[in-house]
Amino acid sequence: MKQILKSRGIAGKLIKFIIILALTMGLIFIGIFCFQLFNLQNVMKSEEESQSGLIQDRLGTVMTDNTEQSLMSVITWSTDCTDDEFRFLEHDLITLRSQVEDVFRHPKMYEKKQILPPQMENAGKPALQLIAPDGYDNIDPKTYEMMQRLANLEPMMTEMVGTDYGAIESLICTPDGVTLSVDSVSDRKFDENGEIKDFDPTARPWFYGAVDADGIYFSSIDKSQFSGHSEMEYSMPVYVDDQLVAVIEGAVELDGIINYIKERDIGESGFSVLVNREGHLEATYRTSGELKEPEDASHDIRKTVNPELSQIINEALDSKFGVCRLKVDGEDYYAAYGPVATCGWAQIMFVSVDEIMDPANDLLAEMRESSRQTIVEQNNRFAKSLVGAIIMLIIMITVAVAIISRISAKEVKPISKLAESMREMGGLNMFFEMEDIYRTGDEIQDLAESFGILTEKMRDYVDEIMEIMLAKERVKTELNLATRIQTDMLPNIFPAFPERTEFQIYASMTPAKEVGGDFYDFFFVDEDHLAMVIADVSGKGIPAAMFMMMAKSIIQSQIISCRDPHQTLEDVNNIIFSNNKEKMFVTVWVAILDINTGLVVASNAAHEYPILKEPDGEFKTYEEPHGIMVGIRKNRKYTNYEIQMKPGSKLFVYTDGVKEAMNAEGELFGMDRTLKALNDVADLSPEEITHNVDREVRKFAGDEEQFDDLTMLCIEYHGKK
Repeated sequence: MKQILKSRGIAGKLIKFIIILALTMGLIFIGIFCFQLFNLQNVMKSEEESQSGLIQDRLGTVMTDNTEQSLMSVITWSTDCTDDEFRFLEHDLITLRSQVEDVFRHPKMYEKKQILPPQMENAGKPALQLIAPDGYDNIDPKTYEMMQRLANLEPMMTEMVGTDYGAIESLICTPDGVTLSVDSVSDRKFDENGEIKDFDPTARPWFYGAVDADGIYFSSIDKSQFSGHSEMEYSMPVYVDDQLVAVIEGAVELDGIINYIKERDIGESGFSVLVNREGHLEATYRTSGELKEPEDASHDIRKTVNPELSQIINEALDSKFGVCRLKVDGEDYYAAYGPVATCGWAQIMFVSVDEIMDPANDLLAEMRESSRQTIVEQNNRFAKSLVGAIIMLIIMITVAVAIISRISAKEVKPISKLAESMREMGGLNMFFEMEDIYRTGDEIQDLAESFGILTEKMRDYVDEIMEIMLAKERVKTELNLATRIQTDMLPNIFPAFPERTEFQIYASMTPAKEVGGDFYDFFFVDEDHLAMVIADVSGKGIPAAMFMMMAKSIIQSQIISCRDPHQTLEDVNNIIFSNNKEKMFVTVWVAILDINTGLVVASNAAHEYPILKEPDGEFKTYEEPHGIMVGIRKNRKYTNYEIQMKPGSKLFVYTDGVKEAMNAEGELFGMDRTLKALNDVADLSPEEITHNVDREVRKFAGDEEQFDDLTMLCIEYHGKK
């Protein structure tokens, strides 16, 4: 072999030529591999950036829309709750006013009771006491006699001070300033000399404010004359025969108001404020910035905050609800605002935009990391392929040298032709055509055929890898996003309404594929009525999930609009039918629970029968009228039926994925097993009941793949406390 390589004969030259050509081809293959890898990485990066941008835009739009809708619901509910507190205070004053009027109209019907001035030993406990601007001994006898008769209202006044919503005093004041008071600060009414401090209520804003308003009057936050705490005073005049006979008053500490609105804040960054009619910032727990507690309580903050914040304050004071995005202290916030009707104030709730968008940003980060891992994996695969190609090339060179050393001159021509063909290949042109000149019946023909197969497989392999990986990454990303979006659309924070003691509710949805066609929903249509929905869309996977999201939105909108289950189904049926080219349908159970009475009004569109448990009873199927599936025919009629729930009653609704779950022997889970799974834990909470049914279904199915979506909802009614 060495002699042949050293010789100048054609064999030596041919061998040298083959060796050089093989090395050249090796470099070409390596270059092609590197070039293809570079192109594939660029394509994957470009696709990842394109998908990330598209998803970020769409996800941002969806998050913004959902956030604004959710915040609008929250501010409506929150202002109603805040207004309830003010209505409770107003109700107490109206009740007390009625009793005061009766005493003034029929004084002889009330016995005279002894009334003492403030006593030091009553410190820290509600006590009845009499205070006068000119001293206890200088009270007009007629006024004193009337106060003795008004002392019969002590139990009512004491009950007002002891309420859960924070009243700290109750006063009845005559126009000459004599005051009958129930409070817990008797010791604060003495000066350093042990004398009772002067107290003239007629000079207080709440006194003349109530007279000017001729009705309920809520004063600005101010320091208490006796306790020194910041408080809000509310008052009301009392007239008998068009004559002012008294002004009644109550007070609530500012800390109580702040703690109450603070309970309904959203997220870690959320906070709320209350602003009165004059633009005074009445309740805030910000310690710095535009919305911190002002040094001057009578300051109109609309003159010092940014214009956007001033505008939403004006809109809320003008009885308007809304949601907007603005800057507070240089940070981006969503602001939801609305009026507190009873006192005419405005409530504004804030939540950081960054906190709202964190889930979307985390999802995009996961997508980018997934793309990076895919590129790393492809690099490893190409490296292994490159090593294999190099090994194959070395083998080819060895075989070629061994053959050429023994071939005759007549075989040089096909070899030259082969070399020429190889030189013509480069870049993405990896096509090699078998010609007659190579059909020598020996190793030259084998080499040519092998080379042709190798180039064809290599080209197909590269193209196939690029197509498969792009498709796989795209599908994986889209399914992950679809799963996250579908999960976020369903109520998934439990307990759902921790402030409502009338009921307890829990629901779950486990899709058979990455996304499912089942869904559930529950929400308040007003303060006293809870809507509940459970539905099953025909089919599975992405089409069913898309149809499910459309159906859920339409059903929710129609329930809020008409508040009638059978009318909701009729309207939803016509809406879906009018745009249902794919002939999909959905079974639906819709119900509205009156949380005050426990009455459930429901309607059923071909869905599973609900299962009801009476107090101290067992779960039993509640058979009721069925209608046709939604989306099949136009103008179908549905009927309502009623279920009267009592305190301790439980209602369980589900999709057919529960009873149609199948084990390895082909048996169905069935209704009997479903009822047993419920009754085994009948006295537990809705969450534990739902988990037990899910556990029993999975235990029954064993290793069998889940065939259908598994969706359940359970509610326990407690009644009003």
